[in-house]
Amino acid sequence: MERAKVYISSNIASLNQEKRRDLLQRLQAQGEVIEPEAIDTDSEKQRKADILRLISCNRIFMVTGWELSDKATLERDIAKGLNFGIEYETEPQHPEIKNAIKAVMGVPFRVIAEDSRNRWHVYARMIYAHHCKKDGDNTQQIAIEIKHDGSSISYYLRHYNTEYKYNREFRKTAEKVATLLSTKLK
Repeated sequence: MERAKVYISSNIASLNQEKRRDLLQRLQAQGEVIEPEAIDTDSEKQRKADILRLISCNRIFMVTGWELSDKATLERDIAKGLNFGIEYETEPQHPEIKNAIKAVMGVPFRVIAEDSRNRWHVYARMIYAHHCKKDGDNTQQIAIEIKHDGSSISYYLRHYNTEYKYNREFRKTAEKVATLLSTKLK
């Protein structure tokens, strides 16, 4: 059996020293560990170098918070396309909701988690919160997931029905997301 060559995606430097050391030891026991040179840089040259490092591997380890990074999301998509083994430090929550919102609205999860007041992004957060609540999450769980305070999530949940009832654009979008989710569940 081929020994693993594991690429660590996202910002491992953000981990405290003890957690970083434990993670590296655990991954090194599985095989060679490759770390990216760039941490969410806009340098095209550096991103290309990291992608070359990634494609020389056969597994990828996603550090918690990867969904908030364009670079880490791209790396995961490449690894997925190359049928790499993918391991998550923390299993992603509600991937089907995130994927449906991205497919319908073109809004990736990292944008949902930003503090943008762009109307479309607010709608995406509102729809995300609504579906997470339907899945059984409480307000605090949703707030932690999208890095917003509980009062913002309460606001989104309270105003969802009003937007749905009186805002045709919002209703059409929410219905498309709900339809996509219902077809995925069948």
